[in-house]
Amino acid sequence: MDQDGNESRLGARAVIDASGTWGLPNPAGSDGFPALGESKASASISYRIPDDVSEFAGSHVVVVGAGHSATHAVLRLSELARRSPGTRVTWVLRRGSATNVFGGGLGDELPERAALGSRARKMIDEGLVNLVTGFRVAEFRQDSKSLTIVAEDGAAVTDVAHVFALTGFRPDTEMLREVRTDLDPAFDAVAGIASEIDPNIHSCGSVSATGAKQLAQPEHGFFIVGVKSYGRAPTFLALTGYEQVRSVTAHLAGDHEAAARNELVLPGTGVCGGSGDFDDNAGSCCAAPAPALVQIGLRPVTVG
Repeated sequence: MDQDGNESRLGARAVIDASGTWGLPNPAGSDGFPALGESKASASISYRIPDDVSEFAGSHVVVVGAGHSATHAVLRLSELARRSPGTRVTWVLRRGSATNVFGGGLGDELPERAALGSRARKMIDEGLVNLVTGFRVAEFRQDSKSLTIVAEDGAAVTDVAHVFALTGFRPDTEMLREVRTDLDPAFDAVAGIASEIDPNIHSCGSVSATGAKQLAQPEHGFFIVGVKSYGRAPTFLALTGYEQVRSVTAHLAGDHEAAARNELVLPGTGVCGGSGDFDDNAGSCCAAPAPALVQIGLRPVTVG
């Protein structure tokens, strides 16, 4: 559709899908499904970083999530708490430790991320943010005045005015229904790179480069690149996306030697590991965790 609203069809020798994942946020429920009562409490739950937090002055606000979006939200709300006495900020993490949330410090070659983590840690140390770890959101209970967030183990965060559920995104594949694709069933990622980006093994600084060969889909001339190629894996870096596009465009231009070449230089991150309980069970950087007792639904099972 053009700027005048006229529809037309456009033929192409190749298509590169770099549409991202921003439009489909994950729910707050720790198992990837909406928590009980989450839909009913939707008026009190947001899934984007807040632009203006002034309306929450004097109230109790909870941020759920361990990524950069959650950290940004926590920082904005903590500044509000500094300015407005009575404002409470609680940061809820599914993982049992906040170690990796704060970045790699001096060992992190992504200086802005290191600075972001350092600021968040400072807000916690100053008492402006209450950090709750090992909290797997299972239910939202709403009364006439506030929300109660209940974890799978029965722990609860009470008297909540608003929740920011910033638990990541997943790719929207609706527009690809009539296109032949090969996506990993666990990560919704391009199957050709799924083993290279497994967040239970890799951090964003330890994944290998992925190029045209790995990103090509069964539909001839169709490629999925960028954060959408990573599906739900939270280990994507823009640097990796640039390398993907370079490789795919070289392939389409007929320079297959350049397409196969790895020109990606990843920064050291100072942290390793992925989501869930990884950072509690791993014995060393980028090693797979030992078998552990995890809970799926309400019944614990041993996996490994």
